[in-house]
Amino acid sequence: MRVAPPAAAAKILRPLAEEARVRGAALYAVGGPVRDWLLKRPNFDLDLTVAGSPDPVADAAARVLGGTVEVFGRFGTRRIVSKGKFRIDVATTRAESYPTPAVLPVVDATGVPIERDLLRRDFTINAIAVRLDDGTNAVTDPYGGLRDLKDKIVRVLHPASFRDDPTRVFRAARFMARLKYAAAPGLVASAKAALPHARTLSPHRLLHELDCLLGEKDPGPAFELLKKWGYLSLLGDVRWSKAMPAGVEPRLAALASALGASKGKAFVDAFPHEHRRRTRLHEILALAFSDKAPRSAPEPAVAAAVRRFLPKLPAAALKPCFLTGSDLIAAGHAPGPEFHKVLDAAARLQRAGKLKTRPAAAAWLKKRS
Repeated sequence: MRVAPPAAAAKILRPLAEEARVRGAALYAVGGPVRDWLLKRPNFDLDLTVAGSPDPVADAAARVLGGTVEVFGRFGTRRIVSKGKFRIDVATTRAESYPTPAVLPVVDATGVPIERDLLRRDFTINAIAVRLDDGTNAVTDPYGGLRDLKDKIVRVLHPASFRDDPTRVFRAARFMARLKYAAAPGLVASAKAALPHARTLSPHRLLHELDCLLGEKDPGPAFELLKKWGYLSLLGDVRWSKAMPAGVEPRLAALASALGASKGKAFVDAFPHEHRRRTRLHEILALAFSDKAPRSAPEPAVAAAVRRFLPKLPAAALKPCFLTGSDLIAAGHAPGPEFHKVLDAAARLQRAGKLKTRPAAAAWLKKRS
């Protein structure tokens, strides 16, 4: 069987295939893009595996995309980052094993045949390869992925798969929900049996799975599956709602806000978010559960998240306080405890919608003076 990549992907892949050909290295598209090509679904992530050094192919990809090569992850994957919609990862064919459950694997060998490389994948539908360097686009499917695509089934490659890597359970839920596929016999039982190992996953790995879940078009069905299997609690006390906004960070903000100020902050702090994201989420929670207008203007993303959570907030509630210390000094107030009480009172009235404009706030101050 042969599978031709979509035209946009083929245009990018041709010079990479030629680079591999002249070096005598077998080059394959693997995993997600192949699955989606077969399903006629869009996919702009090109995962490539080469039986040799990934660098020549990665460098060629950077030239084609006008991007740069970054070494990604502990296994030396080369990621090409560009401003275009395509992302390319290039890795060396390798065999892996798991010293203990739920830890990252170790590399046993590199430059292995593609059939052995595919054995380290998560599901049969992601263990299909397309040969690129020889121009044949020939499919390699040693584990029945084509059959399971036809039958709409998610199946692991071996019985110890979830024990080795419990994050695969999260991915199983995503694929079943996204593609509306059924679980292969024994998959759910195997997932539940691996739950004790999943409890030892690092916060970094759990955050990655949470981000991937929230990146789905509709994460709700996957959340329901994970809840049934006992895995949703590993992500905290999250409660999915159909009214969630689009986007990973807006959805994180919505989940955190729904938990309340204290539990929401604990939910955010349970994961190693990138600093800027953590700061924004903290600001959203602080502003959502404050009873005062802010001293300075919140950034647009923060204000938008709060308004989604509290759609009935008065128009002026999130604007910077109309009154400042300079206004109070001009009105004859001396700095001190009473000074700050007046500013706080004005901020509360503004948040509540009782001071709607700066002139109204100035008139209120004048009556107090």
